[in-house]
Amino acid sequence: MTTARDNRTRDRLILLFAILLAGTLATAVLAQSPSQEIPASSIRGTLDIGISPTAIVCTETPCVKDFSLNVTNNDQKQIEVYLYERIGDNYSLIATIGNVSKGEKAQFTFPFSLAYNGLTTYVGKYAIVSDGLKAKEFTVAEDWQKYESMSRDLLGLGGYIVAPIIAIAIIAILSIVVRSAERRRYGTPDEYTDTSLFRLPEGGSIGEQLATLLINPLTWGVIMFFAMLLLCMLAFSAYPNYPILTTIQIVAISLVAAAVFPIILLTLTWYADIVDREPFRFIVGMFMWGVLAAFIAFFINSALLYLFGKGAGMLPLVLTSVIGSMIISPVVEEIIKAFGLTFISLHHEFDDALDGLLYGFAIGIGFAMMENWFYFIARVDPIMVGIDAWVSVILYRSLFNTIAHGCFTGLAGVLLGVLKSRDRFKQYYHIALLPGIFIAILLHIAFNFTAYLDVVAMSDFRTILVSFNPALVIAIAFAFVLAYSAAVWDSRTQKKPRFR
Repeated sequence: MTTARDNRTRDRLILLFAILLAGTLATAVLAQSPSQEIPASSIRGTLDIGISPTAIVCTETPCVKDFSLNVTNNDQKQIEVYLYERIGDNYSLIATIGNVSKGEKAQFTFPFSLAYNGLTTYVGKYAIVSDGLKAKEFTVAEDWQKYESMSRDLLGLGGYIVAPIIAIAIIAILSIVVRSAERRRYGTPDEYTDTSLFRLPEGGSIGEQLATLLINPLTWGVIMFFAMLLLCMLAFSAYPNYPILTTIQIVAISLVAAAVFPIILLTLTWYADIVDREPFRFIVGMFMWGVLAAFIAFFINSALLYLFGKGAGMLPLVLTSVIGSMIISPVVEEIIKAFGLTFISLHHEFDDALDGLLYGFAIGIGFAMMENWFYFIARVDPIMVGIDAWVSVILYRSLFNTIAHGCFTGLAGVLLGVLKSRDRFKQYYHIALLPGIFIAILLHIAFNFTAYLDVVAMSDFRTILVSFNPALVIAIAFAFVLAYSAAVWDSRTQKKPRFR
C-alpha cells in the first residue's frame, strides 16, 4: 500500500536518478502534481480515529516506520478512508487506506516513509479523510539529529581518510606514466624534454603556437584554478547552512571521486596509441581542454537557457527544460569540445586517424570529470539524499557519463585525422569537423533521450533499474572500439610506425 510521503520519497528518488542520468536540466521534467487535491475548507465533519506514533527519531533517509491507524465509522454506511498531506489550505492525496463498514471499527497498519528535508526537526501535517469528506488531522514530529550526525561522520571519514588514500593512488599512477613517458624520445633532441615542457610557444605558425600553448602545464594550472574557484563558489552557495568543514569535505570527496575514472582512462588513452605515440603532454593538454570546455559551457548554457526560458513566454516549464537539455546543451557542449580538436590538429604531431580518435576521447573524459564534479557538489546534496544514494550517483556518472562524453568527441575526431593524413585532402581536412560534430551532437541527444526514458520507467514503477541509458552507452562504446581498430589499421597503412 502506498503510504504517507511515499510519493514524496518516490519523487526524491526519481529526481536523484534524473540528475544522475540526464545532464544539465533533466530534473525539471520530474515535477509532478498531486493525483488529487481538495480544499481544507470543504471538510464537512470529523472522523473518529487514533494513530500512532506521532513522533519518531530517524537515522537514515528515507526513514520507514510502521504506523497503526484505528478508524471508527459512526456513519450509517460503509466509508472509504484516504491519507492526505496538508499543504497550505489544501489536502494532497497520498494513498488509499481502506474500507470501514458502517458502525464498525477497523485497524490498519502501514509503513510510513519519511524523507529528510534539510531540517533537524520537522512537523509534518497530515489528515485521514473519508469519501464523505469527514477528516481528522494529525501531525508527525521528525527528529533527524542522529541522521545528520552520522552523515557528517561519514563525510569526515571520506574527506580525511578515503579521499586522501585514493588521491595518493591517482598520483602514483600518474607518476608511473610520466616516468614511462620520460624514458621515450620524441621529435628532435630538444623538442619534448622536461625543460621544453614549460617553454612558451615561439616560432612556427600561429596555429602551431596555439596548439603548443594547450600542452603547457602553465595553461593547465590556469584552467584548474578557475575551475576550482567556480566549483568552490557553487559549493559554498549550495550549502550555506552547513559547517565549513563539511562543505570542504564534500568538495574534496567530489573532486577525488570525479577524477579517479577519467585519470585511469587518460593513462590508457596514451598507451592506446600503439602506432606512433606522442608525448604524454598532448593527451593531458586535450584532457585539460575538456575541463575548460565544461567551464565555458556552464556559462553559455546558463545564459542561453535563461534567454530561451525568458523568451519562451507561456511555454510550460517542462517543455522549455526538455528543449534546453535535449537540444541546447548537446549543441553547445559538442561544439566547444570540438574546438580543442581544431586547435591540436594545427600541430604537426596530429597526423592520423588514431590521433583524432584518442585526442577527442581525452577531451571528452576531461569534460566529464569537470561536469561530474559539478554534479557531485551542486546537484546532489549528500546529506539530503543520503550518503548511499550519493555514492550511487558518483559510481554511475563516473562510469557511464565519462565513457559517453569520451566517445562523443572521440568519434568526432576520427575523420579529421583521416583527412589530414592524406596529402590530397590535407588542405581541406578541417571540413571533416562538420560531420564529426553532427555525429557527436546526435549521440549526445540520444544519450539524454534514453535518460528520460529511464526516468519515465522508474516514475511509473515499471522498473527499479536504469536500462535504456546504459544500453546506449555500451553500444556507443562498442562503436568506439570498432572505430579504434579501424583507426589503428588506417594509421599503420598511412605511415610506418616510429618505435622510439
